[in-house]
Amino acid sequence: MSAFSRTLLLRPSTSYRTAAHQLNTLHRDILALGVQQWNAWREKHPDEIPDLSGVDLTGSHLADINLRGCLLQGAYLTVSELDSACLDNADLTGANLTGTDLSNASLVGANLTDADLCYAICTFADMTGADFSRALLTEAIFFNANMQRAVLRGARVRETIFTGADLREADLTDVDLDQALLDGATVSLPKRQLDG
Repeated sequence: MSAFSRTLLLRPSTSYRTAAHQLNTLHRDILALGVQQWNAWREKHPDEIPDLSGVDLTGSHLADINLRGCLLQGAYLTVSELDSACLDNADLTGANLTGTDLSNASLVGANLTDADLCYAICTFADMTGADFSRALLTEAIFFNANMQRAVLRGARVRETIFTGADLREADLTDVDLDQALLDGATVSLPKRQLDG
């Protein structure tokens, strides 16, 4: 935790809600300085969990950004460039990633429950163990993406491209794969799904 964070949390006159809002504003201000400054700040504050919930980054150029473990619930990342970004273990619950470029990005263990990834480009992305429960994946492209052990329970796929994707041990419960393009994809279902 940074000195600024401790100061906010230790001030007796500052309520928890006010302190959280000030930290959220601080995180947004640092991000506004650009990817290089943000990544440098993340290196100096590895234990801090940035809260960018609800932030509007529509159309932003965020290639190579470190958003590992960030809180991005309800964030607007529509048509943003997040290629080669690190979003490992990030919470993107309900986020809007429509048309976002996530090529070569790492989203290992990310939470994308109820997120909108329609038309997103996820070529060669590492999404091992990511949770896409109830996500909208219409016409998203997961060409050669690593989606091993990903949870796609109830995800909506329509003309979604999984060509060459690795979906081994992915949870595909309640997913209509007839609506998806799976040419060259590796799909294997865990025993519990084969029995059920």
